[in-house]
Amino acid sequence: MKTPLVFSFIKEQKVFLTLLMSLLTFLSVLGLGLVISLSTAITRWNAEWSLMATVQITPGATANSAADSVRKILDGADSGVAARHEISESDAKRILRPWLQDGGVLAQYIPKMTEIKFKDRAGMNAMAEKIKSVPGARFVRHNDAMQRSADIGRRIIFLSVFVLLLVLGAAAACVSYITRNITLIHKRELEILNLIGAHDSFVAAQLMFIIARICATAAIIGFAAGVPALLIISGISAGMKVGMFSQMAIPFFGWVMLFLLAGGIIALSVWTARRTVIDILKEAQ
Repeated sequence: MKTPLVFSFIKEQKVFLTLLMSLLTFLSVLGLGLVISLSTAITRWNAEWSLMATVQITPGATANSAADSVRKILDGADSGVAARHEISESDAKRILRPWLQDGGVLAQYIPKMTEIKFKDRAGMNAMAEKIKSVPGARFVRHNDAMQRSADIGRRIIFLSVFVLLLVLGAAAACVSYITRNITLIHKRELEILNLIGAHDSFVAAQLMFIIARICATAAIIGFAAGVPALLIISGISAGMKVGMFSQMAIPFFGWVMLFLLAGGIIALSVWTARRTVIDILKEAQ
């Protein structure tokens, strides 16, 4: 046997709330998706470069002796080196072409460079200490050189989280406002329910059911619109081919979090509706 609802939304109110919550759900999914994508990019970026370093030997009178010392250290059995690649002078000039102005006077100051990939972080730290003791040699960690890109990514993450919190706050505020309006419109029905001894939980359940149904529809619409937008962003980042932002992606666990976010918005809306109705009923007593 169906129990009729005491409260009801008019069509315009349902359409307005559905569209509004759909938009807020879309923005929430987009914001969290960006947070997950950038977090994945930073993690992959650090993992890719954390075991990479470059040894530079400054040109000068001691360059040859420094190169020999560095070579002996790298050839040591306990060096921890997984792979290494010496950058030739022609390759260095090609890399630095924008700054050399067609082989100008700066070419004589190009250091001899060797790229190294280590087996683990301990081996890298030990090698760094040994290289520091060689006059004219410099040990440059790739991860340190890439920190600026990682810092930019972290700032975007913080901004996305802030926007996400604002959107969730806006969703709760909208549900609270509309629930309060509906409750006040049906003030006469509330008085009748109080006279016949209806519990506050019964009254709250009436609006909670309506809000849950509307927000569930809105969550489906917002999530369905957010997923293609995130896939487009992932496609654009993958097309960059180089740089930290080319590592952006949403893993399976990330999609699960996005789905849970949509469900969380429904739960937040229902909880907000309940708290709003209960507070109004307490004020009326």
